[in-house]
Amino acid sequence: MDVRKGEEYDDDKIYRHKELSRKSLLPSDALYQYILKTSVYPRQHESVKELRHMTENLPCHRMATPADEGPLLSMLVKQMNAKNAMEIGVLTGCSLLATALALPLRWKGP
Repeated sequence: MDVRKGEEYDDDKIYRHKELSRKSLLPSDALYQYILKTSVYPRQHESVKELRHMTENLPCHRMATPADEGPLLSMLVKQMNAKNAMEIGVLTGCSLLATALALPLRWKGP
């Protein structure tokens, strides 16, 4: 749910590729939208999705990790069989949450 506008998030809505103003290897906005719609958004955890939408409403949202970087971080964490993670310099924690969700559950319990 979009906290600022009080309306549901629409997966079909086209979001501007905010990172194109920076260096990018992607030739077009259409390609980025295709990647987001087919690969990133369908696999994104609900908590990450909600945090990302809250981050987009901040004035400093351009400092946040791009949406397509979360799946990359998750894949790297799983491939290297990481047991712990530490992130330094967090804006709202989107990349940290994606990393934490990829770590294996190690509940030791009482």
